[in-house]
Amino acid sequence: VAVQITVTIGFSMNEDGTVRDSTVRLVSSTDGPRSAVEQAFQAARIAVIRCSYELGGYDLPAEKYAHWKDIEVTFDPQMMSLR
Repeated sequence: VAVQITVTIGFSMNEDGTVRDSTVRLVSSTDGPRSAVEQAFQAARIAVIRCSYELGGYDLPAEKYAHWKDIEVTFDPQMMSLR
C-alpha cells in the first residue's frame, strides 16, 4: 500500500549542500492507512539523507543558498519505477 502513497517532505539544508537530518518532516500525503503513509515518508526521508551523504552534499550554487536552504520534495510513486 505504501507504494501507492504520494508524500511531500520538507527539510533544511546546510550551506555545504547537506541535509539537516533533524529537519526532515512530512508536509503532506495522499490519503491512505497511517502505517502506509509513515512507511512512504520514511522511505523518502532515507532517500534524501542517503543521497546527501553519498554525494558529500548536493551540488547547489552557494550564491543562491537563500533560495534553496529550505526545500520541499514530492515523491509520487506513479512517476517512479520499482526495481
